Amino acid sequence: MTNLLLILNLTALALLVGTVAVGLAGVLVGLAGRTVPASVPRGPDATHSAVAGTAARLALMGVVAAAAVLLTSVMLRAAMVGHAPWSNLHEFSLAFAAVLLVVYLALARGTPIAALAPLAALLAAGIVGAGLSLDDSMDPLVPALQQPLLLTIHVGSAVVAYAIVGVAFVTAAAELVQRATGDRIAAMPRSSTLRLASHRAVLLGFPILTLAIALGALWANLAWRAYWSNDPKELAAAATWLVFGAYLHVANRRDRWGAMAPWLIVLGFAGVLFTYIGAGLFIVGEHSYGRP
Repeated sequence: MTNLLLILNLTALALLVGTVAVGLAGVLVGLAGRTVPASVPRGPDATHSAVAGTAARLALMGVVAAAAVLLTSVMLRAAMVGHAPWSNLHEFSLAFAAVLLVVYLALARGTPIAALAPLAALLAAGIVGAGLSLDDSMDPLVPALQQPLLLTIHVGSAVVAYAIVGVAFVTAAAELVQRATGDRIAAMPRSSTLRLASHRAVLLGFPILTLAIALGALWANLAWRAYWSNDPKELAAAATWLVFGAYLHVANRRDRWGAMAPWLIVLGFAGVLFTYIGAGLFIVGEHSYGRP
């Protein structure tokens, strides 16, 4: 069964890498079509546009396929270990990537960000790659993790929150690119559309992130008899929460502070990555049980 999990995860990674390649090819073809001289008949330019559109649709289909494969892997892992499949960094990474793709697809239904499929795939591929590099053994839960309900809802809410702000990061990064180019990249939504999409994602993810931190404090008191112990992961989570709180304070401003909003999302997601893997993998603390 572990071989089946590896095959599924490698298949998902291959789909994600292929999605990135197809999306990049579509962007290059679209840019080539924009450089056709005005003296050339319209046919070649229309052909470039059709090819770019086909590539965009294929990229979105690749994200759907990768999400389905990753979800299958995560559910199979849960059945094998007998608990929520995020008790170590390997499991958390795969669940993180799977939920990120699902969140992206859900948000793309209500916001015109379908063209960002290759960027979402690139981020998910990086997370899956990191997860595959970590220990995938199915060890018994350490005493601190033997709280099935809290393991499910605390870590699960962190997975969902991280996935949502991951999508916010993708849209914020795309907004910064569009702003730098004056909205000249036709393959991506306009910067104003991307600003709205990232803001909606943060509005959705911030309360869930708050819930995850609150549940973590409750669990810490049960496991270690203290709601707060200045553990590196706790401090990193609190700093990340403050960054997204700062974003909410400046998001709707029209001055130079408002212009910083997407940068705060980028900084906040950097905090997410450090909380998720840096604080647990490279710094010894109460959460070091998640290390490989």
